[in-house]
Amino acid sequence: MESRPHDVPGGLFTVEATKTQVNGYRISVHHALGTPDEAVEIARGLNVSLMPTAERRARAWTDTARMWHALGDGQQTFAALRRVEQEADQEVRRPALRALTASLLYGPARVQGLRDFAVRTGAVPA
Repeated sequence: MESRPHDVPGGLFTVEATKTQVNGYRISVHHALGTPDEAVEIARGLNVSLMPTAERRARAWTDTARMWHALGDGQQTFAALRRVEQEADQEVRRPALRALTASLLYGPARVQGLRDFAVRTGAVPA
């Protein structure tokens, strides 16, 4: 069920959010704070399929990819990027995710299938 704002006196509104949605945002917050290690358990317990829209699911996977990249785990980063593509393929073509993909490609870890993904998503030329 999609969250909807509720009118309250004074023109303010509240938004209903599920625990899954809040935990998705928590991963993003830890990334922004520079504490990705504190988001690992949240990400491992997150059931992204419970999020109501493809865009929210893609965002959760994007934040998870950023978390794993910050922790230096190329395999997990790539796995999350592939999930972004599965949920909303246009998202992996955005500049920020193309840059993340290129960074992963040219980093120290060798990840099978990454080059093809990078070409397919426009992160590097064919």
